[in-house]
Amino acid sequence: KGFSDPWEQRKLGDLFEYERPDKYIVNSDQYSSNGIPVLTANKSFILGYTHENNVYNKGKSIIFDDFTLDMKFVNFPYKVKSSAIKILTAKNNINLRFGFELLKHTKFTQEGHARHYISIVQPTKVKVPIKAEQIQLSNLSSIVDSLIAANEDELEQLKTLKKLLMQKIFSQEWRFKGFTDPWE
Repeated sequence: KGFSDPWEQRKLGDLFEYERPDKYIVNSDQYSSNGIPVLTANKSFILGYTHENNVYNKGKSIIFDDFTLDMKFVNFPYKVKSSAIKILTAKNNINLRFGFELLKHTKFTQEGHARHYISIVQPTKVKVPIKAEQIQLSNLSSIVDSLIAANEDELEQLKTLKKLLMQKIFSQEWRFKGFTDPWE
């Protein structure tokens, strides 16, 4: 609401600066339980922690796995595990969070175990609104993400409660307290 400017067609490569992660790759995979997070773009996300130097601490970024097309929005200092990661930041007139959502919701054709960012992602054309609208959309996305996280926490609590109830119900204690088997 409040925006009527047309969205401009642009290539994804025009939206992001990318940096190779070479100087941020962790030297040892013997992780500790504290320190600087070591990241991957897949579901694991934080593999562990390290106390090594040469940390990426230039601000918000997107880590993009060049092979799998997985990505994560990151707003804290980190190191990475793999050279397959591209570190993306926003170019002028692009809100990084909006760019992340746009990138995440763009369909790409994966070509096996190959690097994709330069050959497939960068030339992909997308529609982009003015920066003020990008900011509004990214704020909306953040609010919805917060609601999802809150509901996921509640869901996990309910799953834990159910598990405890089922353990109690199916234990011998149930029978010894004078309850009868509801399935008999």
